[in-house]
Amino acid sequence: MSAPAIAARPISPDTYRTVMRHLPTGVAAICATDPGNGTQHGMIVGTFASLSMEPALVTFSVMHSSTSWPKIAQAGRFAISLLAEGQQQVCRALSAKGEDKLRALDWSESGWGTPHIHGSLAWFDCRVEQQFTAGDHLVVIASVLEMTSGEGAPLIFHGGRFGSFREIA
Repeated sequence: MSAPAIAARPISPDTYRTVMRHLPTGVAAICATDPGNGTQHGMIVGTFASLSMEPALVTFSVMHSSTSWPKIAQAGRFAISLLAEGQQQVCRALSAKGEDKLRALDWSESGWGTPHIHGSLAWFDCRVEQQFTAGDHLVVIASVLEMTSGEGAPLIFHGGRFGSFREIA
């Protein structure tokens, strides 16, 4: 016996946001230095995830309307800093419109020439392997050139608010 055919109903962006806000996400800063003029570019994503261990690949998605991603992608290499609890100001600075977003942040240049945000839980130096369109986003697959980790609890975005992870006894 086969299941009856069911027609998909359109899902409004408001309904999508309302339901998806129940899913907590980590917060990652994506940053690069323009090799031509030395300026830094940055943005925040809540879609960063591990994709493959061999080879080491990560993934995230970016809205088509992003003005930061084309500048970061053009740099060739970029860093992903996984933000720690208490780094909401980093998220706010890198989510703002405009240039020179890293000016007020504490960061240093990695051996790959990419900006690492101080106080983060982990850093990934990456290069773009693939990009493809999926709805209103670009899905980015990046190879990991090097990765390091620090200590602490993650900054988590959930239900429109920032928080952190606490173990339940």
